[in-house]
Amino acid sequence: MAAATLTFNDTSVEQLLARLLEAAGDVKPALKNIGEYEAKVTRRRFVDQVDPDGHRWKPLNPLYAKTKKGPGILRGETRDLSSIVWQLAKDSVSIGSNVVYARIHNEGGVITPKTASALVFSMGGQTFRVKSVTIPRRQFLGFNDASIAAILDIVQDHFVEAVGSEEAAK
Repeated sequence: MAAATLTFNDTSVEQLLARLLEAAGDVKPALKNIGEYEAKVTRRRFVDQVDPDGHRWKPLNPLYAKTKKGPGILRGETRDLSSIVWQLAKDSVSIGSNVVYARIHNEGGVITPKTASALVFSMGGQTFRVKSVTIPRRQFLGFNDASIAAILDIVQDHFVEAVGSEEAAK
């Protein structure tokens, strides 16, 4: 136990701390802003054809590129894959794509047949029958230093606004 104590009673400080705790209890506005921000920068990666760190995606297979429809890599006629969505949970936000093949394009990997003896597909006017296909990693989901800084700014703004609105009420 300390030999001396100091008790600080100040209504304005107590009100400010109460407002900050109230804002901390409801972080949904900040999470919504994070979701909107990340969806926007992720959609931009499809236009720029870069990963979160700015590295260019691997080019298309030249044979596939001859007949591909759509404006660019990972962007077909429907642009479904670049329709990035975010979803709010209790205390988090998820950002991604609802397209079933999004993961293989984001992470890359090998596709093998589940039940058939081979994969059969057409590309560039030719038909192929192969044991597997390697999809290169073309990461569109992820964070970089700029995203992290922007998210920190969003969180900071959330609390500054909460505290500032109490100060303005005086």
